[in-house]
Amino acid sequence: MEEIQYYKTVYSKFWKNQTKKYGYGAYERNLVGLIANSLPERVFEVGVGTGWPIGAALREKGIQVDGCDIAESSVALAQKELDNPEGIWAGDVTDYTGELEAYDVVYCVRVSWYIPDFYRTVRQMASMTKPGGIIVFDVMDKYSPHCLRMQKEEMKEKYFRFLGIDVEENFGQHFINLWQMKRFLKKNGLRYECWNEREITGNGDRKHTPKVVFCCRKER
Repeated sequence: MEEIQYYKTVYSKFWKNQTKKYGYGAYERNLVGLIANSLPERVFEVGVGTGWPIGAALREKGIQVDGCDIAESSVALAQKELDNPEGIWAGDVTDYTGELEAYDVVYCVRVSWYIPDFYRTVRQMASMTKPGGIIVFDVMDKYSPHCLRMQKEEMKEKYFRFLGIDVEENFGQHFINLWQMKRFLKKNGLRYECWNEREITGNGDRKHTPKVVFCCRKER
């Protein structure tokens, strides 16, 4: 509960100031294309934030974008950005009580590493997706150079705190074992394709490209 409250008060304020600066580059454009190419009428974004850039780009294509986020102040901005005060709500997607199998696409991008149990989130996303629809999400590869470095830094910070040395508090991040994720998807009957960030953007920098995008098809 303390972690959720922390994100509501601090995380949302951070992203309100950073979202435009974060950018809409090759990675984001490819994600929008991946979702839009399935010709959806109605989609749901997990971790919608302020609604920009993914949701806003899809709305410009005439797609209805619903979504949720635990940061209440971000939700207010997203409702305005996406012109959808009813379909954008504050809370965790696992609290969703609406119609099951309601969406052509359910997606969660640039967010999963802040979710402690992302497998549970994927299971919920699948329950909200129509048969024949797709689930799109990205994760950070646990064994990428970037994530190994982050884990090392986290261990160092914990050691400093143990010694009573003040260090800047960072957001806890959760990285994914790709083999385990693929096994989970197969076990849950989801056919998938996946691409690493370098394949999507053409960026050859292995140290700073830890993301892997999954596109899962829900069987009819």
